[in-house]
Amino acid sequence: MGLSMASIKELVMTELRESTKANLDKQGFGGLNDDAKSCYAWPLRFTPAVATVLLVLGLVLQSPLFLGLGAIVPLTGALFPRGMILDLVYNLGVRHLLRAPALPSTPSPRRFSYLLSTVLISGSALSFYYELPALGFVLGGMVALGGIILTTTHWCLGSWVYRLLFAHSAAR
Repeated sequence: MGLSMASIKELVMTELRESTKANLDKQGFGGLNDDAKSCYAWPLRFTPAVATVLLVLGLVLQSPLFLGLGAIVPLTGALFPRGMILDLVYNLGVRHLLRAPALPSTPSPRRFSYLLSTVLISGSALSFYYELPALGFVLGGMVALGGIILTTTHWCLGSWVYRLLFAHSAAR
């Protein structure tokens, strides 16, 4: 009952939902054809999944230092379309283990989302530093919830906000 890698890829490609395609388009990956979206659908979950786990760990520890350093992760994604720390970890290591494609460059809507995450995580870190844990949990929890939704559905709240604010740019 063993499936070859080609068979698995074929299954994944045939099962890609229209909602997943639409969500990837809204993140800025609209220039990719359906085959490319099928290939990237699972790898594009890596970054938000790992980032969310690290964020939740920082929240559990209520560590301003851990959260502050953790805010650097989405900041690198906002500033460097091909150089987010977790994308580099995936592209230089993990993808070779999984025999998967390298992640594409991060489009503007998703980079904007990373910028929002950076601000909220930094606010969470500062809240814990100034002994305002409830605010820290709210700010960090919003990013964690967004990360869980992004990882599981490819729907990105930050990309949605980007499209609201910059409708003209997002249409391109």
